[in-house]
Amino acid sequence: MSRSLIKLVDNSLLPAALMVIGKFVGVIVVIQLFNISTSIREYSNSLFSYSTILKPEDVLTVTTYSDLIMYAVLAIGFSVNIFRAVYLHSSHIKPTLVSRLVNKNLFSLIQNSYEIYHSAAIWLVFVLVSNVLIIVNAINGSTYPWLAVVTVIASALLTTVLLQDVYREIENIKHHPGDYHWE
Repeated sequence: MSRSLIKLVDNSLLPAALMVIGKFVGVIVVIQLFNISTSIREYSNSLFSYSTILKPEDVLTVTTYSDLIMYAVLAIGFSVNIFRAVYLHSSHIKPTLVSRLVNKNLFSLIQNSYEIYHSAAIWLVFVLVSNVLIIVNAINGSTYPWLAVVTVIASALLTTVLLQDVYREIENIKHHPGDYHWE
């Protein structure tokens, strides 16, 4: 397997886990927060012998806010990666920030393009997958349409910031090709 593929798989474990955990925690938090009554029904002769039962009017609320929590968790992770790309990128970090990080023994926060962009690409994929899930839920009537609009706009803004950093990196490479070490 190539080094890039291994890095992509390695970087995908955290966002995948956070997406699933965010959705489940979101369901539990929404049920508790809105005092929604649930019951568990047992089915015999079934692979999944238990099922949670919600009132039809509560399904929309639970799905909408659990989708919002899932998206928020992924958007925060993607934002951390964008912050790393913009401020902690080894190719364009400010010398004063390097000095402060060294003094606080945090020099390891500075990373190269290979590390930053592999991680950011994976987080972007998971943010887009969550957008697709939310849009499908909105089309099916399981989620309020405003959530789909908000998440698409937020994702577009975050992606724009990342792409501006990638563009800046490409321009730096064009103007100073000898400063880059290709692995």
